Amino acid sequence: MQKTFMKTKPVLPLVLSMSFPMIISMLVSSLYNIVDSYYVAQISENAMTALSLVFPIQNLINAVTIGFSIGANAVIAYHLGAQNYQKADAAATQSVIYNALHGVLLTIGCIVVMPFFLNFFTSDAQIIDMGIRYSRIAFSFAIVIAISMSMEKVYQAEGKMMITMVCMLSGCVANIILDPLFIFGWKFIPAMGIEGLPGRPVSGKA
Repeated sequence: MQKTFMKTKPVLPLVLSMSFPMIISMLVSSLYNIVDSYYVAQISENAMTALSLVFPIQNLINAVTIGFSIGANAVIAYHLGAQNYQKADAAATQSVIYNALHGVLLTIGCIVVMPFFLNFFTSDAQIIDMGIRYSRIAFSFAIVIAISMSMEKVYQAEGKMMITMVCMLSGCVANIILDPLFIFGWKFIPAMGIEGLPGRPVSGKA
């Protein structure tokens, strides 16, 4: 890759090429919640409540992994700008390894505290059961989220904004297609209720 494009490219095209893919990625990211909520709301009100109660903890996972990845992004970009590619590679490797460790710790910690967290907000046994069953599946993928966040920021540090945008778009399209298939079933795919919600599972019908 040409490492000096930020020095030689005109300012306006540079800003647009770096910012537009990120804007699209953020819009697509919000679509995950909108699409998932649309299908979950068709199952039951309690299912939607359970999903909403678990969401703050999911946000915590995102905050930790994204925050660390952004820090690594800055370090990688700094070393690339200084043309110290060996240190940039080391920073990228450490970002992925440490964020994977964060994912493991967050998976264990969030699953353990989830029953106590839910009890702070509701005494409805069905909502608590749904939230626990949903969170166990969703939080099991915290390590995948953590690694993907690190990889996204590594590409962004190199200025490869289009790659991250395409990855986000692919995930969103897959989410839209798989949501109804796994939740409501189709042909040989059994109906799994909200436990079939790709990336955001909960529990069965109320």
